Amino acid sequence: MRKFLLIAAAAALTTAAANAATWVAVCTDGKNIQYNQTIGGTGFIYLKTDKGIYQTARLVQTFYNGTAVCGAVHGNAPDNAEPITQVCANKSRKIIYLKYQDPTRPNSSVQDAGIFCPATVTVQ
Repeated sequence: MRKFLLIAAAAALTTAAANAATWVAVCTDGKNIQYNQTIGGTGFIYLKTDKGIYQTARLVQTFYNGTAVCGAVHGNAPDNAEPITQVCANKSRKIIYLKYQDPTRPNSSVQDAGIFCPATVTVQ
C-alpha cells in the first residue's frame, strides 16, 4: 500500500500548482482506495487491483475548511446542479466519508452519507 500511496501522490503532484497543498487519504481497512485532492484544483480517486493501480475518477473540489476537503466526480450532476455525491477526507477524524444530495429534491440539503473507511490523511 505504501508504494500505492507514493505512486498516486506523485501523479497528483505533477499536475498540481507548485504552491498548492495536496491531501492524500488512503484507506487503512484493506479497501484499496486512495483519494487525492489538490486544494483549489483537481482531485482523483485511485483503485488498486491485483494487476496495478488505476486512476478511476477525476474530481472537482466542492468543500475545504482546513480540517476536511471534499470533491465530486466531474460530471456526476447535470449542468448548474449541485453534485449528487461527494468524497471527503477529514484529517482530524482520519476518515474518508461521503456526502449525498438527493437529485430528485432540488435545493435539498447535503446529507452526511457515512464513513467509507478509516484512513491515513496527509497533506503534502
